[in-house]
Amino acid sequence: METIKDEATLKAGHVEKAITDLDELVQAVLVALPPLKPWQRQLLLHLREIDRLTQVLRMTLSMARAPSEVSEAAHKLRVELRAAQRYVGTGRADSGTKAAILLACELGLRIDSALA
Repeated sequence: METIKDEATLKAGHVEKAITDLDELVQAVLVALPPLKPWQRQLLLHLREIDRLTQVLRMTLSMARAPSEVSEAAHKLRVELRAAQRYVGTGRADSGTKAAILLACELGLRIDSALA
């Protein structure tokens, strides 16, 4: 019985760490990216939506909502992360920005795998 509790606690810790890492990365890019060019403004819109969806997922987990609600919140975050990745992959973003968005997507995958 304790092993199951330990696994659940460990799983929750991995999810929270990945969410925190994603949130910190998004906040850093939001601060560092100037809205001077059209691609930067569009990426900032994606990042603000990722920030909002990250907070929704965090609240959904902290309120111990139904697994279907957690899954839906994680899915919406994953979709927006992919949209941002596609946007910078085909656009004029610099390599540092592309790397940050790729890392954000990998953190999103880590969240998904920890929730599964």
